[in-house]
Amino acid sequence: MPFDDVTNQAIALIALSGGIGGLLGALFASRQSNLIGSILMGAIGGISLGAIMRIVNVEPILDAGGGYSWVWSFAGGLVLGFAISASSR
Repeated sequence: MPFDDVTNQAIALIALSGGIGGLLGALFASRQSNLIGSILMGAIGGISLGAIMRIVNVEPILDAGGGYSWVWSFAGGLVLGFAISASSR
């Protein structure tokens, strides 16, 4: 089942939002966080929480397209970025 263009763009946008959240989460957790690693962990967390909230039919707070939410992806990235950076001090 291939994704359509709207879904591909939405996943890219929530990965961006999650990456920013992961960067902020890592900065809150420690001063010596890895920049690329925290952005990538945030993108993974953002896509994960964004997809989970879409699957359980939670209404998107700020719609990024395709039923994905900017806010849920940012929150997922923030939590995962914080958790990974705080545990790897």
